[in-house]
Amino acid sequence: MGYPDIIIDAIDRRKVLELRYKDVARRVRPHILGYVGTGELALSGWQISGTGAGWRLFHVDDISELAETDQRFHGTARGYNRNDPAFSRIIGRI
Repeated sequence: MGYPDIIIDAIDRRKVLELRYKDVARRVRPHILGYVGTGELALSGWQISGTGAGWRLFHVDDISELAETDQRFHGTARGYNRNDPAFSRIIGRI
């Protein structure tokens, strides 16, 4: 299973992801997977650990060690915009 499939599954099942991004271990509640204006595949999610909490945009090509955890989350994080203008095409979202 490739990273996009893992991310979509986590979005659909509301599962927290563990990943490494820019050599930092992070835990993220995934909300949107799609293509940003530069044409890169990206994940928008609420980071709950790593470099602080809050909204982050992760370019999928820069993610390593991606895994879905058993931890579930409910609803969306505050400030969620299901039509985030950073994305030119959305593949999956809450």
